[in-house]
Amino acid sequence: MDYTLAMTFINTNGDKLSLSVSDVKPDISSAEVGALMDTIVAKDIFLSKGCSIAAKYDAQITQRQTTKFDIK
Repeated sequence: MDYTLAMTFINTNGDKLSLSVSDVKPDISSAEVGALMDTIVAKDIFLSKGCSIAAKYDAQITQRQTTKFDIK
């Protein structure tokens, strides 16, 4: 199964911005996600519509299972 972490932030204009990280470990904790999001806000390396990220808003993990078929 593949796991993707989707994080939503608020920029300084009040608009939402989403960032996703693929292939995260399935047992990632809420504290680890919060710390990652805090780091993203503190480092201020991403812009959204020309504005800095100001705050965390939401986060979720999506899991995807792929089933391959042998169709010879």
